[in-house]
Amino acid sequence: MDWKISDLKKLGKWRILKLKLIDARLYFVSIFVGLLTGMVAVPYRYLLQLFFDSRKAFFDSNPHWYLHLLLFPLLWGVLLFVAWLVKKMPLITGGGIPQTRGVINGRITYKNPLLQLIAKFFGGVMALSAGLSLGREGPCVQIGSYIGNLVSKWGRVLSGERKQLLAAGAGAGLAAAFAAPLASSLLVIESIERFDAPKTAITTLLAGVVAGGVAGFFFPVNPYFKIDAIAPSLPMLEQFKLFLLLAVVISVFAKLYSTFTLWSKQMYPRLKQPVYIKLLYLLIMAYVISLTEINLTGGGEQFLIAQAMDSYKPVLWVTAMMMIHLVFTAFSFSSGLPGGNFIPTLVTGGLFGQVVALLLVSHGFIGQENISYIMLISMVGFLVAVVRTPLTGIVLITEMTGHLDVFYPSIIVGGLTYYFTELLQIKPFNVVLYDEMISMPQYREQQRYSLAVEIMYGSYFDGKLVDKLTLPEHCIIKSVRRDRKSLSTQGLILIPGDQVEIEIDAQDIEKLYEPLVSMANIY
Repeated sequence: MDWKISDLKKLGKWRILKLKLIDARLYFVSIFVGLLTGMVAVPYRYLLQLFFDSRKAFFDSNPHWYLHLLLFPLLWGVLLFVAWLVKKMPLITGGGIPQTRGVINGRITYKNPLLQLIAKFFGGVMALSAGLSLGREGPCVQIGSYIGNLVSKWGRVLSGERKQLLAAGAGAGLAAAFAAPLASSLLVIESIERFDAPKTAITTLLAGVVAGGVAGFFFPVNPYFKIDAIAPSLPMLEQFKLFLLLAVVISVFAKLYSTFTLWSKQMYPRLKQPVYIKLLYLLIMAYVISLTEINLTGGGEQFLIAQAMDSYKPVLWVTAMMMIHLVFTAFSFSSGLPGGNFIPTLVTGGLFGQVVALLLVSHGFIGQENISYIMLISMVGFLVAVVRTPLTGIVLITEMTGHLDVFYPSIIVGGLTYYFTELLQIKPFNVVLYDEMISMPQYREQQRYSLAVEIMYGSYFDGKLVDKLTLPEHCIIKSVRRDRKSLSTQGLILIPGDQVEIEIDAQDIEKLYEPLVSMANIY
């Protein structure tokens, strides 16, 4: 049945009210996604902490030599099993943020999401428990996207709204990992969906608040709150010189860090060694570090917190620890085992800030009590430089530490760092990983793809005749669903709530995703 202008006018306010009720249902479902994500991410965090504490207690107890002969082969077997899981289910590799973005964009379809969720959960736990320098945040993000995917299928969510639940689950995963719901919403906008759709922002924030609340309930003690952040008493001009210096040195170091990490990731597959030998070398590195400074393993977060609370150490020692952590992180991430790079990046940035601060103390520019303040600001700047998520970095550190004193300096350093990284042409880390992923043969061979969007009131599509729409080249409207019924596109006028399926060339997804979604949304 064709819809004419006279028919549309009769819908009036009833139609708008119905759409609002549908939106309310979506928001309620997003809260449910956040609750489920929190209930899965909390055990993930708990197991990581449990195994880290157990491993720390083992190495601190100076065990007999024969116990090492039992533990080492056991950990080697654990890593081999995780590598086997990754081979069987390639989408669980690494952190999971590029894969999550691929699902939202439509490049990837989760097949057997429940099985992959379980594999990602236990694969991440086992990889970090073996001591590799990986983060918990990436797996939590992907676990959340799996849950969003499952709920969208089980709950019969409209096709145009599925990506909102995927994004909500991803944001809830980060919120549960850090107990930082606002930063989780910003990460989705800046790094995953890369598009500020109103529904996405609301659903992600709702899911993040719930997941963060669940994490806060089970992890009420935040060790970052114990870090003091005392700003140096400097005149305004001297403060700006300090912030400018930090931005410059952080940007240069981030360039070296990104180059080395990406080089390591490219070199790992080229090594003419079987996987079990590569993992043996990696485990030897993790084991040696565990014997000397175990807090550097498992991402290094414990080491960072300890340094921030007792930060006046010999600068050469801190530099050596930072470089060991950097190399170990690069090799751990290159293995492709489940685990993110977000926390290791924060640790590297914080330790680099400690090195800079110790040098400034030695020259009398700042006091010893100001070192942790510089470390927190450097964490923001380094995250901005490597991942290119300025809003996420600024808000995340503020939420994690509870220090508003670092908020405004972080804005200045983060903004300057963003500018300098553009000059140095540092590509965002997750963007590089995403581009590498979609350049694989199975993605290059894709021909056509259908993108589902929902028409919002007042958008470009609203009230337009399908036959007279101006769309990008090679894009066609394949179908329109209204009130869960398929309509003929010939002579059809689009109205709010319509679920529109747009067919495009698969290789144009990244280029056309934002323009096409913006035509269906209003801001």
